[in-house]
Amino acid sequence: MSFLDRIRECDNAGNLEPYMPFAVGETRVGWVHRDFASCLDRFDEVFVRSGDGIALSPRLDSYGARTDAVDGPLRALDSEGHFAGWRDESYPVGTGFHHEPFFEMERTAVPRFGVPAYGVHIHGYVRDDDEILLWIGKRAEDKPTYPGKLDQMVAGGQPVGLGLMENVIKEAGEEAAIPPDIAATARPVGAVSYTHESADGMKPDVMFVYDLELPRDFVPRNTDGETAEFRLLPAFEVMEITADTTDFKFNCAVANIDFFIRHGLLTPGHPDYVDITRGLHK
Repeated sequence: MSFLDRIRECDNAGNLEPYMPFAVGETRVGWVHRDFASCLDRFDEVFVRSGDGIALSPRLDSYGARTDAVDGPLRALDSEGHFAGWRDESYPVGTGFHHEPFFEMERTAVPRFGVPAYGVHIHGYVRDDDEILLWIGKRAEDKPTYPGKLDQMVAGGQPVGLGLMENVIKEAGEEAAIPPDIAATARPVGAVSYTHESADGMKPDVMFVYDLELPRDFVPRNTDGETAEFRLLPAFEVMEITADTTDFKFNCAVANIDFFIRHGLLTPGHPDYVDITRGLHK
């Protein structure tokens, strides 16, 4: 196994044949698997067939009308087990992070509709002389998605109504009990993008990545029950786990690789370096 394997596992979508475009008006905003599309047919006042695709009904002509209209069908589909558990967290549906969204949708439904989603991943680290150590979280076993997998110290989806730094501070407090004044020192250092296909659908995602250097005596503590434990590991050990196992959640492994490159731990001397750097931005 290798770093390239982690990137391929994360950015694994290729064949769009099983999918239909999902549109608002003439604008495609996502991809719906043909099997799931049949589940939408009974909600024909909201979702309509349009050519070879699925679209929102043209009578839904405003942000609020679209948002309100999709909520009922999504709740019905959730009750039938089509999603990974209702989160009561809304994501914007549009064509780009800084583009005006068309409506908002419950987070857990987003992969089924293949719409772009965004999140923040915060690398918490400390320095011990010349050595970098990373705080690594282990996801709780009762999380609805990827239970027990390793994760960044703090990570979370980007919901409607919050700025990126506001979300960083919120997630840092909830997931690792990091005080706001410390969380606010997190530095935005880039973004990693990929399209991941799973049984839940298509995920064309962007992770906004932050580095947070912490005081050497700080110990994170989970407060929302989503993290089972934190471990402080030397960066070289995190590199080995990332390259040689699938212990990390698929996109967290890729965020790790980005960290290794930016901190000079994974260098151009690595035989896969060029392919790795290309693979982080799709």
